Amino acid sequence: MYTVEEVAKLLDMHPRTIRRYIREGKLSAGKVGGEWRIREEELEMFTGQAVKVIHESAKRDIESFLSEHQPEEGEKYQVCSVIDCSIRQDEAARIAQQLIVFMNEDNPARGKAKFQYFYLEEEKKSRFVLWGKPSFVGRLLTAIGEMADK
Repeated sequence: MYTVEEVAKLLDMHPRTIRRYIREGKLSAGKVGGEWRIREEELEMFTGQAVKVIHESAKRDIESFLSEHQPEEGEKYQVCSVIDCSIRQDEAARIAQQLIVFMNEDNPARGKAKFQYFYLEEEKKSRFVLWGKPSFVGRLLTAIGEMADK
C-alpha cells in the first residue's frame, strides 16, 4: 500500500494531482486511518493503462497520417517520425523535456506540430513520435541526436 505522497514521488507528480485522479476515479484508492492508500496492483494498473492509452493513440495517429492525411491550406510537406531509443528512462525524460521547450517556443515557422513521448517499460526503451514540417521535425531530430551523443 502506498500513500498519496509516495505515489506522487514515484510518478513525479504533485500529490494534489494524485488526489484529483482518485477523486475522478482514474486511480483506485481506499481510506485507511483517514488517509488515502493505493494498492500496488492498482498503481501498476493505473500506470500501465496510461502508457497503453498513449501508445495506442500514437499508433492510431501514425496510421491516420499514413492512410488519410490531408494537408492543410498552404501546407506542401508534412512528416511523421518515430524514434525508438534504447536508453535509460531518465536520459529519455531529459530529451523529452528539451523537445517540450522547442514545442512551446513562439516560432511561427514551426507551423502545426505534434510530439509524443512514452517509455515502454517491458521493452526498456523510449519512443518519441514527431509530426510537423520537415524543417521543424529535422530540428527536433538533430536535438535528439546531439543529446543522445552526450
